[in-house]
Amino acid sequence: MKLYGNKLSPFVRHCRIAFLESGLDFEFIEDTDYQMSKRLSPTQRIPFLEYALDGQVKMLTDSTSIIRFIRERSGCSFLATVDELNDYCAINTLNDAQVNLFLLKKEGLGPENVKYLQRQQDRIQTGLQEFEQRQWPTQPPWNDVILRLACFLDWVRFRKHFSLEPFPQLQDLLVHVDQYGPFQETAPIEP
Repeated sequence: MKLYGNKLSPFVRHCRIAFLESGLDFEFIEDTDYQMSKRLSPTQRIPFLEYALDGQVKMLTDSTSIIRFIRERSGCSFLATVDELNDYCAINTLNDAQVNLFLLKKEGLGPENVKYLQRQQDRIQTGLQEFEQRQWPTQPPWNDVILRLACFLDWVRFRKHFSLEPFPQLQDLLVHVDQYGPFQETAPIEP
């Protein structure tokens, strides 16, 4: 199995954590850039996973399907309840919005000059306010909702997108997940 992506992506990081937890063998093609993803993936984005099944090469092109594949392959469940699925999808929405804000800022566009981007920024804040109200566990095992949220929060912290100071519960969660081996091993490091 080959996982294509880069070390800085929160989506790729979650896949890498799932692989480390599963013990499954995989090769991480870590220098996957826009040109490579455009050439190899029909969605033209990372992560994507290439694997063999019954002699055929197959591809998964979304982190959620990749994580489900890893969990099922290793005999674990993935998002066992509707509430878990809803939280996971909400975190994906926040993550997608922040990644888009990040990439569009590189192009000179931001919330200050595009109303749609202001809505995206507001969405992130209200979503985090909702998650701030939760009681989060302080010990593993971490489920995929918590891992997804921690990958997002750590990416925001790493990129210095905005302060997590208004979210002490989420900061506390991140302090605890920061101590988890697979989370530490996959931490983003600027090249």
